[in-house]
Amino acid sequence: MIETFISPHSTCTTHCRTVVFFFGGVLTYRNNFEDAACEIAKKYEQVKIVMIFPYGTANQVEGASLIPLLSRQLTEVTYDMARASSTRVQKISQIIRDQAIDAEHILLIGHSAGGVIAYRTGLYLEKYEGFNHTQVFAVGSPKFYLKDIPFNNRFTYITGQNPDKITRIGSWRIPGSKIYSGTPGHEIQMNFNPDHRGRMFHATYFLKSAWTDANEVFHTNAEDLISKIHELYPGKVR
Repeated sequence: MIETFISPHSTCTTHCRTVVFFFGGVLTYRNNFEDAACEIAKKYEQVKIVMIFPYGTANQVEGASLIPLLSRQLTEVTYDMARASSTRVQKISQIIRDQAIDAEHILLIGHSAGGVIAYRTGLYLEKYEGFNHTQVFAVGSPKFYLKDIPFNNRFTYITGQNPDKITRIGSWRIPGSKIYSGTPGHEIQMNFNPDHRGRMFHATYFLKSAWTDANEVFHTNAEDLISKIHELYPGKVR
């Protein structure tokens, strides 16, 4: 079940210049993107920030109940990864049309499996709805087969310096295929909090997660990530 809400960090609600959509993956909680949303509000003028959880959230689900939720979500993710345009993508496209119909700038930012949905949705909006200025960012996402198409120039794939098992899943190309021979327009590796490992590393790309590097420079994961996204796509700045 798709869940969506507008972040309280939004600085605009109607006729917004920029609309940013965050896409959650599996076992994601409603507050997962709020640190990043706070940074978005600092970078972009008149911005509405919309949270989309294509597979629902894990809020109020505890203990053994997490297992059937995870099983259901993984089944849905597998289905969506194998299809360029699932019913879920079409429903989310409608949400984006409703929220950003007159926006000058639209950013789709997906985490984990949410990155796959962000890409599929951006492509669907371009192909069927005439949205030809949407920028897509997938962070810590599995790879999936890409056609060699111009849309990929607006697709950025971001990973961290530590091994993340999710980013090792899948591939962009099918060897020898003339159809699935594409790659993202940008593939970027960033440094995130090195104290995290494994599942924790994967879960904290969008969190504040403060740390200090070898040069005694202070960082937070959310600030560094959104600064990189803003660097690549500044839109209209204050």
